[in-house]
Amino acid sequence: MNKGFVINTLKWKLDCGSVLVNLRRREGGVMNRLVLRSLFSALLLLALLSLPSIASADSILWTLTGVTFSDGATASGSFMFNGTTFTSIDITTSVGNTYMTISPVFTSSGTSLWLGSTGDLTGTPLLALLFDGPLMNSGGTVTDNLSLGDLAGGEGTCIDSVCSDSTSDRTITGGGATSTVAVVTPEPSALSLLCVALAALLAGVAIRKTSQA
Repeated sequence: MNKGFVINTLKWKLDCGSVLVNLRRREGGVMNRLVLRSLFSALLLLALLSLPSIASADSILWTLTGVTFSDGATASGSFMFNGTTFTSIDITTSVGNTYMTISPVFTSSGTSLWLGSTGDLTGTPLLALLFDGPLMNSGGTVTDNLSLGDLAGGEGTCIDSVCSDSTSDRTITGGGATSTVAVVTPEPSALSLLCVALAALLAGVAIRKTSQA
């Protein structure tokens, strides 16, 4: 006599229960990992937003300090520089020349500032400020010294209308340009506050999922 197919209901219930428990644990583990990753991302973004930043405009004020020439003359004044463009130039030498315009003949950059006139340049003064390094300030007080010796700039006079040549009336023998930039920690922005709220929300979801497991 053939025996009927018998289902071990007790074993089936235990096995199914184990499967459901494992599925719940797996689901809970995946959810917790997703929550933790989201929480970590939110906290990382908050930390980046809280980093100190340079409290300055795009342009930085540079002031000439201790600039002297080979004949005893001096130069004083200031200019603004944003990494590419010079503005608000106001420099005077003790011989009576005032410079407020970049020379159209020579190329100025982060390491050189050529000042002169426009139009017919015949007999007009020319000032070359050549620096040892780029005019950069990432915070605090920085002095960029002027180059000396064979690489020194100086003041002269244009010989013709396009200043194809000039005299060398005096060379720079010392000094530089100094800038001061304050570093402050910014107040919490709306985005950083949103990150805090998101982090709190994700933490609450994680706690709720854990309690329901």
